[in-house]
Amino acid sequence: MDKKQLIAQIISQLQADLDMNIAAAHEAREAATHEESVAENQYDTLGLEASYLAHGQSKRVQALEIDLTAYRAMPQREVTENSAISLGTLVTLENEAGGVKRLFLGPAGGGIQVTDMVEIVTVITPQSPIGQALTGRYRGDIVTLPQGEFEITAMS
Repeated sequence: MDKKQLIAQIISQLQADLDMNIAAAHEAREAATHEESVAENQYDTLGLEASYLAHGQSKRVQALEIDLTAYRAMPQREVTENSAISLGTLVTLENEAGGVKRLFLGPAGGGIQVTDMVEIVTVITPQSPIGQALTGRYRGDIVTLPQGEFEITAMS
């Protein structure tokens, strides 16, 4: 998978998530300020619960905006045979049984999976345990992950 295409798909997924969360935040805000949400007694917490939900949705929108900015500002660097794994590296790992994992070390969006009908690439971040285990490693290195030992077979 081409790295530019991969990053474009990640941005697209983050943008779709942002759009959905903006709509949800708007809906939660409307519910919190609706006349039916006014408390009728001290035990009626519908309005309070809706305002907490609206606040949480707004925080998620802010986080997604930051994630999108990080991807759009991420420098595209050339990975050579002697490069260490760092932010923006697409990594291929292989275990002894021949199982292959494709990971992209991105600034945010850990857990996002992108596919091109042939392969699945999972986004990891430098803060994640797998990201920490891979950062600074080179092609040919063996890394121990929760799923077992893997060799770094390719990077781009």
